[in-house]
Amino acid sequence: MTSGSSRDGVEEFLAYIAGKAAGYSSGMKWNEKEKLKADMMNRPERWRGVTANEVRTMCRELGMLPDDMDTISELLKRRKEGRRFVVRHPYQHYQFDQSR
Repeated sequence: MTSGSSRDGVEEFLAYIAGKAAGYSSGMKWNEKEKLKADMMNRPERWRGVTANEVRTMCRELGMLPDDMDTISELLKRRKEGRRFVVRHPYQHYQFDQSR
């Protein structure tokens, strides 16, 4: 895995998402997915230093469900391919703040 600033809060953000998803038997909800998409769009430098496989490994280590791991790694793969996401209105400008 890459180190230091190249991760820029990715692990913390995934831990936050994993904690939210753990509260639901079916895993991640739509709003967590919207937050991920928004952060990937609004903070591309945060995600630049990690690969989809590294993110999948982090998700597995956090105990996330396989479907959630697939969703998150696929979103990152698509973003790294240059795809843009349409993020629902309340989350359009969302950026994860790791200082919380």
